[in-house]
Amino acid sequence: MPFGSADRAQLQQITKQLVDLATDLAAVKQQVADQQHAIDQARQDATNAITSGLAEVRAVARDALARTNDVATGHLANIGSELVAIRGAIDQLDSRLREASAPAQEGKAAPEKPASDSEPQPVEQSTPEPVPEPEPDVEPASGPDPDILRAAAGIAHATVEAHRDTWAFLIQVAGNEQHFHIPGRVEDHDGFVSVRFSGPSLVAAITSLAHVTHTADSPVTRAIAAHIHGKITVAVQAIIDNPSRDGDGTPVRIVIDDRAATDEPDGE
Repeated sequence: MPFGSADRAQLQQITKQLVDLATDLAAVKQQVADQQHAIDQARQDATNAITSGLAEVRAVARDALARTNDVATGHLANIGSELVAIRGAIDQLDSRLREASAPAQEGKAAPEKPASDSEPQPVEQSTPEPVPEPEPDVEPASGPDPDILRAAAGIAHATVEAHRDTWAFLIQVAGNEQHFHIPGRVEDHDGFVSVRFSGPSLVAAITSLAHVTHTADSPVTRAIAAHIHGKITVAVQAIIDNPSRDGDGTPVRIVIDDRAATDEPDGE
């Protein structure tokens, strides 16, 4: 039975409702897509912000740790140098006190007993005293060479490379001299230190080492002082023998690290 006009009108109304429903559905899908995009963008922005913030926090933390390490290392190096210098001053004061008390004790002669006619007096047998052997490579008793001291005073800076124990010995000997300045920074490479000396500090070191070389009671102390003194003197003497002109030349470098020569193969 064919549709009448009322049926066609109802069918058109249903079709229009379906079209409107499809349009509304498409609009809802677009809104959902927009919201999803906004959520993704917000998540990406948050991730980037967190990553950037963590990177900045790590950088600030690393910088703070580095500064703290530098400050602590510098203070520890200064404290160590000052302790060595104090120990050296105490040892020198103790040595001077012993030297001052020795003549006083020698001056006290034992009381002589009155000679008795009944008791025979023992006959003293004189024994020859051993003659001390002269020590090589030492300065005369009058002190270091003035030319060496003047040349050392003119050095702007010299790098001394030695073992940590040798550096401690040098501070112990010269640490209480007026013109000896303990460097604020000491580079330590597995026990082998590198220290920059000024001219006045070199003069003070040469003078102190020469004094210890002649006055120390221990032969070990005299040998160490004489060896370091010889190394510094040789470096300064090289400047006297071949002075530079107009600031050119090789910087002064004193290495206290004697080694045996390498065995070279024969030319055959």
